[in-house]
Amino acid sequence: MIDPSIMNDLPDMIQLAIMACDKPPKAVAMELKCSTSVVYQSLKGKRTLPSSVMRKFSETNLIAAASMAMQATGLKKLFRYRKSDRHIQARLLELRMYDKKADEAMNKLPELLFNKNSYEDLSESDKEILLSSIDAMIERDNISLNLFMELDTRFNLDLVKTIKRARFSNLKRA
Repeated sequence: MIDPSIMNDLPDMIQLAIMACDKPPKAVAMELKCSTSVVYQSLKGKRTLPSSVMRKFSETNLIAAASMAMQATGLKKLFRYRKSDRHIQARLLELRMYDKKADEAMNKLPELLFNKNSYEDLSESDKEILLSSIDAMIERDNISLNLFMELDTRFNLDLVKTIKRARFSNLKRA
């Protein structure tokens, strides 16, 4: 069962992904080899895209990839599309701000923390610092992802293919 909280954001992300590929939903449905009804229902939030088309849709653009990652995992905080100023300069400023926060949070991690082997070894203070640091890093990573989405859309960078190619080229070198 899909987490109902992502159903507020998922239809918007799917719609933005379709708009970014500059094709009508009907054409996207044909490319995905699914019914137009499935696409329109996912745009209305009445259903999610079926697993059989998730991979193909995620290859459309980075917004589609993030929406399918959010649909598959429920990790809204990491994959959500931020509904704020989409201007690239605003994205960069926000990233600088959150990068600083994440860096400060990481610097608060005590070195002794890394000598501990399990959750049970952590004190309440360790847990609080660790979870706070992770939260700041997730926020920064989400902002980075949103910057990548904006750059991909604005400049037609086809980052999904670039990232996939880089992954496979790294495997060949290993």
